[in-house]
Amino acid sequence: TTAEAQAGTDDSRAITPLKLRNALNASGEAPIYACRAWVNFNGNGTVAIRASGNVSSITDNETGDYTVNFTTAMPDANYCPTGICGGNVAGTYAMNPNVLTDSSLRIQTRFRNNENTDLEVITVSINR
Repeated sequence: TTAEAQAGTDDSRAITPLKLRNALNASGEAPIYACRAWVNFNGNGTVAIRASGNVSSITDNETGDYTVNFTTAMPDANYCPTGICGGNVAGTYAMNPNVLTDSSLRIQTRFRNNENTDLEVITVSINR
């Protein structure tokens, strides 16, 4: 049943594609593309991961420049990174993906003056 698929505790049964779709709360005819990796980290001072999935570490390259390292590599570099970032100072922030490889993603965080800046909250998800 859909409830059994959502619970994910019974490993002795097969599941139909429809029950899997329903368990994921996905509706409509469009295909499902799963989140393959995600991370929420503090990029200010000592970089620290708050929580993550399929992310082994963050490399602090320089001010506002980070590499998100995947635990398990992507099939290729043709994935879609999305994210948000913010800090304690009011203003406009931006996160730019810079270099995409199958094993990592390099991003830059910037403040309204377009200069790289370390930020307190950086979140990234990878879909493919």
